[in-house]
Amino acid sequence: MSNQVIIKGKNDRLVIALNPKSDFLELCDILKTKILEAKNFIGNSRMAIEFSGRKLTSEEEDILIGILTENSNIVISYIFTDKNEKNEKNEKKPKDKKSKDQAMVLSKFNPLMEEGKTHFYRGTLRSGAKIESDGSVVVIGDVNPSSIIRARGNVIVLGRLNGTVYAGLNGDEQAFVTAIYFNPIQLTIGMKTKTDMQKEILDSSRVNKKDKFRIARIKNQEIVVEELI
Repeated sequence: MSNQVIIKGKNDRLVIALNPKSDFLELCDILKTKILEAKNFIGNSRMAIEFSGRKLTSEEEDILIGILTENSNIVISYIFTDKNEKNEKNEKKPKDKKSKDQAMVLSKFNPLMEEGKTHFYRGTLRSGAKIESDGSVVVIGDVNPSSIIRARGNVIVLGRLNGTVYAGLNGDEQAFVTAIYFNPIQLTIGMKTKTDMQKEILDSSRVNKKDKFRIARIKNQEIVVEELI
């Protein structure tokens, strides 16, 4: 049983090797036990996570990420999986409308991302999860309620933004926050905060498909949200 889930450090990431033949729910239980046992050793750290040995669906990946964030003090900065590597190879050939929207937005922000450190997160940021970066953050997916993004630079969400975002940490009022479906619980840019923004949780059945990409930035000493033209 001990070799069904193997956790080890590898350069800048924590590698979690999963037995491809084991029952997934059993792997979840073993991972939870091992993470709790290693909680004090790992401590409060920010690191990338790599899942190996088993192909995961998006739902399975979300469950594993939830186990990690709920049972440790790890702040996940990036997720490496076979699925991510395939997505990276296919990014230049988007197949559906959402992928095309994401590719279009990424191309628009490429000059910005090349100027400084940019943190990419592919997949859904689960409720309770956190991303912290001393650069900009790009989430290629949705940001669920109760999740938090803290970035010294800008925050770009290529999906539904339902969480809490801090951009321009250390008082950078030139930072901005954008999302395809803009619906944060709370938004802070530099030293300015905007609350009570969310009326309902945006999911695939509630979003306005005709809604345009929105950007939030500071104008005249307050946060203003506008359509991105």
